[in-house]
Amino acid sequence: MGTIFKNENGSIIAETSLTRFDGGMSNDPRDTAEAKARVVTNFDLLTNPKKLIPYRSSEDGYSSASTLLPQNWTLALRTGTTYSLYALRRQSALNRVAISFKNLTVNADITDLDDNGWGDTANNEGGQATPNYDLFTYYQRTGYIYGGHTGTHIWRYDPDGGDVFANTHLALTYTELTNGIVHSKDDILYFGYYDSAAETAAIVRNNNGTWNTSALALPKGWKPTSICEYGDFIAIAIVPSSSELTGPATDNARVILWDRDSSLNTVYANIPWGAGYLSVLEEVDGELVGISVRRGVGSFTDKMIARIWLGENKTKIIKELSGGRNTTIIPKAKQKIGNRLHFMMLIEFNDAVRDGVWSIGRNDGEWSLAHERTCNNDTALTTGDTIYRFFYFGDYLFQAFLTGGTHTVTKTDDSTTAYSHNSVLETVRFNAGDSSRKKDLVGISITYEEQPTAGQVTVAYRIDQNTSWTTISTDTTDNSLSDSAVNIESSGAALPKDHKEIQFRLISTGGTEITGFFFKERITDKRPYE
Repeated sequence: MGTIFKNENGSIIAETSLTRFDGGMSNDPRDTAEAKARVVTNFDLLTNPKKLIPYRSSEDGYSSASTLLPQNWTLALRTGTTYSLYALRRQSALNRVAISFKNLTVNADITDLDDNGWGDTANNEGGQATPNYDLFTYYQRTGYIYGGHTGTHIWRYDPDGGDVFANTHLALTYTELTNGIVHSKDDILYFGYYDSAAETAAIVRNNNGTWNTSALALPKGWKPTSICEYGDFIAIAIVPSSSELTGPATDNARVILWDRDSSLNTVYANIPWGAGYLSVLEEVDGELVGISVRRGVGSFTDKMIARIWLGENKTKIIKELSGGRNTTIIPKAKQKIGNRLHFMMLIEFNDAVRDGVWSIGRNDGEWSLAHERTCNNDTALTTGDTIYRFFYFGDYLFQAFLTGGTHTVTKTDDSTTAYSHNSVLETVRFNAGDSSRKKDLVGISITYEEQPTAGQVTVAYRIDQNTSWTTISTDTTDNSLSDSAVNIESSGAALPKDHKEIQFRLISTGGTEITGFFFKERITDKRPYE
């Protein structure tokens, strides 16, 4: 990636080339591994590892989101062979369960994927209060969607609206619920619950309409947060029952592996998972991956920690990000797409609040982390805002969040020119191998595919302890393939001198695909003792 040599004038030159970008984000600001970056946002880095491909920007995804508060989604068979996308919301200004649907078509009516309208079937509203948004699962064997309300019941909804909404379908006392899964080995629906009053927790199952509310009793003093399929097993993330996302940083999570045999209240493994609130658990590329947030009492800084299970009682941290203090949010929301686990996170990282959907997966044997999409284009959330849940359908992404006190839903804009937001890569800090020596930036070059109409590429830098960015080149020329800056660019920004470290920010707007970045520095001094 970098070379150091003497030129014909005897000057020591450090030359760096970035032509691969799929390494993802690093917590180490001076990570020297190939293809690593400090931040990658709104870029697809995996379709082509030698190219940064911008994602399309987002637009309004639900016209009445501020009053109906949609927060979760699932696919279900509505009629015949026609599937629809369903949103779990509340009933008008009443905080009661209600469900809307969207057609999986485009350019047909206002309830299509390309619009912000949603439709309602008959019998789509429950008569009970306080929906629980964690459980919203379609079970094809019964033909119903299931969820919870008021901490007393599981409801049942017919996706085509033919049956009456069954508010009190299953009596179940709970404080918290997990997501639901339908295991591929037995085609049975499972989810977890915790009841704080009775201090009990269990896995519930529905076998083609027959319920068992204690298929597996979980250890007293623990509550489930996330479940997933893991081979023949169900993997269950549990945390101390006193734990919250803001709870003590010293709380340790565990993962239970259960073989789905409800006749025996035994488990295959009970794995110590380490410190942090384990919000998300999923199988990725054959590995059991858990995403935890460590924050709260006793923590100087927040941490996002991704671990994998190594067998027996061993886990390994594969990725970690350090955040602010008691501000990081990782809700119990997930979706596996291909060989990558997607989850939501809000974190203060690299001098800014980063919000939206993130992903982690293994690429050429190495684990990579990416900030896939922001919630609201270039309008960053604050640490006082809240993120809820998300859902991918193909290339469309729906996200629910609270910003400035307003409940908002965004979705991917399918317009071919929908690249109005910034796609950003912030490099690691470069020091030519030695932060004690001063350098002058000699020049930079950035390359890209033919720049589309309204495309723009900007390069900025910051040096040493600076936290603000200075622009040194901007190219808006249609069909351009590259741009360079030497000494003073037309923008009037001088290239920096006498710095010890430098970091770059590459910004694409309008859909420009970046293929490379190159820069040269002149090392201008020696160590004091040389």
